[in-house]
Amino acid sequence: MESISSIRRIPIVADWATLVIALLCVGCHDAADESSHSALNETIPQTVAAPKNPAADNAADNNVPSTPAWNPFRDHDNRPARNSGLQFIDMAQASGVEFVTYGSPSPEHYMTEQNGSGAALLDFDADGWLDLFLANGSHPDRPAALANATHRLYRCEDAWHYSDVSVAAGIAETGYGMGCATGDFDSDGFTDLFLAGYGQNRLWRNNGDGTLSEIDLPESPFPHRWSASAAFADLDADGFLDLYVTNYVDYRFEDGACFTQHQPHPVMISCGPLGRTGQSDTILQNRVDGTFADASQESGVEQFLGKGLGVSIADFNGDGQLDIYVANDTTENLLFENQGGLRFTESGMINGVAYGADGRARSGMGVACGDCNGDGFFDLVVTNFQHEPYDLFVGSDGSGFMTQNREMGLDGVTRPTLGFGVCFGDFDLDGDLDLFITNGHVWDLSPLNLDYQYAMNSQLFLNEQGRQFRDVSSVSGEWFRQPRVGRAVAIGDLDNDGDEDLVITSLESPVSLLRNESALSANSVSVRLIGIAEARDPRGVRVDMLLGDVWYTRRVLSGDSFQAAGAALVVFATGDHKQIDAIRVHWPGRGQEEWNSIPLAGQLTLIEGGPVVSGSWSGTSE
Repeated sequence: MESISSIRRIPIVADWATLVIALLCVGCHDAADESSHSALNETIPQTVAAPKNPAADNAADNNVPSTPAWNPFRDHDNRPARNSGLQFIDMAQASGVEFVTYGSPSPEHYMTEQNGSGAALLDFDADGWLDLFLANGSHPDRPAALANATHRLYRCEDAWHYSDVSVAAGIAETGYGMGCATGDFDSDGFTDLFLAGYGQNRLWRNNGDGTLSEIDLPESPFPHRWSASAAFADLDADGFLDLYVTNYVDYRFEDGACFTQHQPHPVMISCGPLGRTGQSDTILQNRVDGTFADASQESGVEQFLGKGLGVSIADFNGDGQLDIYVANDTTENLLFENQGGLRFTESGMINGVAYGADGRARSGMGVACGDCNGDGFFDLVVTNFQHEPYDLFVGSDGSGFMTQNREMGLDGVTRPTLGFGVCFGDFDLDGDLDLFITNGHVWDLSPLNLDYQYAMNSQLFLNEQGRQFRDVSSVSGEWFRQPRVGRAVAIGDLDNDGDEDLVITSLESPVSLLRNESALSANSVSVRLIGIAEARDPRGVRVDMLLGDVWYTRRVLSGDSFQAAGAALVVFATGDHKQIDAIRVHWPGRGQEEWNSIPLAGQLTLIEGGPVVSGSWSGTSE
């Protein structure tokens, strides 16, 4: 791994032929299912005479080829999988977290069933333990309120023991919950919660006493808004968190279901995004008085119609401002570069992150941001539809990105799958960011007797010294051998033991809480930032740590994954070093700040313009 002072420069390659192909081509997918409640576990009809509401994208969007089953017990080059030391075990049932998303899949196959529900990790009671919020779904014919299927908030009592405090916290509400975002938007020291959804988005202020109160948001300009993912970040560098929300497509329940083109018995499935009008995304500017204003038009993002599902916020070009990357479904991905003053210009194509390597728009679902090759620049992974490789865009200093999924080992092994939630994490604490992806299709075509997977195995990739990812899923625990229809993934240290764990939501399956039991290569430190002139709860901020003569680059999560909010702590492996030589924080719009010769501790709090506080914060022990 190279130090930041000796980073290599990666040129971007572009030509007019690629541009023309990109403009002429569209993605190839139809999207569909969500998770289930016991009352909705009905079989899918095998024969349907005719669609009652044909969709505009039916003919081109539903031609589903047969797919060979993926073998999770062999590497992508067909060699037997090798042990890696990475191990996870599901603790959900033992922890008291019992949750299955309500409302899908249903016999009606409404399009809103495809996304499933989101998850968020937040220390809502400020006791030092990560609590868990799980969004729930609904159904137009059988509303969630009739089944008391509410959103859930689980308080962590101690490691792997949770209690349901949804009612006491005032958050036992119902509706079409999708993506989550967390952040202290009013800078009172308590983390607030945003929930994206179909028809209504919701924001809850944390009162600091174990309860949350809903805050009014600006009304949507769309009569049928469908919001998916969201992220808090100080986008105008005024010291308060703003909010970015991705919006999907214009959809109405009366549109009905789509049908496959297989004969003689077409199978009903939920429709996809082709042939549907995309929606522009939303920027909500923090007014500092506890309210938000819709700044989508003035910021420049409203003019871009996309089909947004994933978002990640970071300083991608190194100019000190937070930029926004959006994964779109069948339309080009967008990169909004921050010009200051809450003004953005879109530069995805010229920076090499709008399309896949073939110049085509992919079916972007989730997105993860991290420095996976150790060169000091942020890279991006975008999960896509089945038969499309997941894209790995490797960043460089002001020169855009290059597609490296084939070179880094992600091409062939991801083509058979359909990915949603994705995250980087140094799961074995060797200094390199590993990769987790949860997969699952949007159509259940089992009535057609195809060699085809609906439920799919999640994938865990070991980072081999920043040069290649190796799929080690089959040797990383029994959980990875059980196919699921995966959706959201949230990452964070749930048990305060110094390594990162995972929360995964799935359709038709209970939520999973994966405890990291890997053979760890090193010790670690968890870093928390507190802003003074910067937002008190800074999100998307870059943090560099110097150990010996090597710099390691991480960031506070802002967005990432799919419909999920991970923890705000930054975890670094520290190896056998006796001290941290330096930590450098890049405050958006305010330059860099550096602390030097820091004694090792399991947990560190860095206060902007102030000291480093070592040891444990409230409720935890080293």
